[in-house]
Amino acid sequence: MRPFPPLKGIIYFEASARLQSFKLAAEELFVTPGAVSHQIQTLEAFIGQKLFIRQHRGIKLTNAGIRYFNRIALILKDLDQATTDIGFVTKTQKMTVSIPPTLLNKWLLPRINYEYLSENDISVVFVDTIEMLDLNKENIDISIRYCIEKPNEKYCRLLFEEQMIAVCAPDYIDKPLIDLSQELLATSTLIETTNRLIQWDLILANNNIKPYPNQSKVYFQNSMHAIEAAIQGIGIAFINRFFVESYLEQGLLVEAIDMNVIPDKIPGYYLVSNYEKMQNPATQLLYQEIESYISDSIIAAAC
Repeated sequence: MRPFPPLKGIIYFEASARLQSFKLAAEELFVTPGAVSHQIQTLEAFIGQKLFIRQHRGIKLTNAGIRYFNRIALILKDLDQATTDIGFVTKTQKMTVSIPPTLLNKWLLPRINYEYLSENDISVVFVDTIEMLDLNKENIDISIRYCIEKPNEKYCRLLFEEQMIAVCAPDYIDKPLIDLSQELLATSTLIETTNRLIQWDLILANNNIKPYPNQSKVYFQNSMHAIEAAIQGIGIAFINRFFVESYLEQGLLVEAIDMNVIPDKIPGYYLVSNYEKMQNPATQLLYQEIESYISDSIIAAAC
């Protein structure tokens, strides 16, 4: 097996070449200039080439030193980036959070205190999914789950329940909050989000209205696209009020229909972790940080 050059010598060489001084390199590395000089000599002996010309007033790279420094600087930069990419930077911990895409976009991203997390050496990786991933198998530290039944993990807090409303562009219907009727269905396109637990067919049944035989429908996988389609005047979307509150305030959307929602089957968003994950202080801190947003969410959702 081919021996590697002394790694300490390479680090000391890179600092000395970059700073053009053994003294400055020693200050950066918290060692003595003599220690730097010794490591450089060891490296030179290994390579069989002089890397520096030692002068009365300082040092200067030899031609071999210049070539070696140019290669070493790139290698050390790649090594630093590779280490950063897998998360082992100083003592920073990467926390993985799974969360539904629209909840991430409309609720968590505007609230999360990145400066506070940075001060506590925490970085966050978001997995935007509606699926209920296994925390251990998928290496998820915290999950925000969208479901009707409360999850059975040890650590579980309700963020807020859904308050579903039907919205559309202001000029899509004659007047807001009209009654849901078969006549309205016949002249409207219903925008449906396939990942929602309560769909238009349940709403029609709950309001004692038979589906229109040739109902026009458009389907999207998540609410962000359904919201955008409603803003563009494509049809009437059935959406969580919390996600469209700002659009209602701006007048980009209006509440289209006055209707009843099934009272005993209301989905919610739950903050979830398990005993094993919560043994990590970083997971505890992030969980508590997200938990601190709950009261504001409940108030906003109830308005």
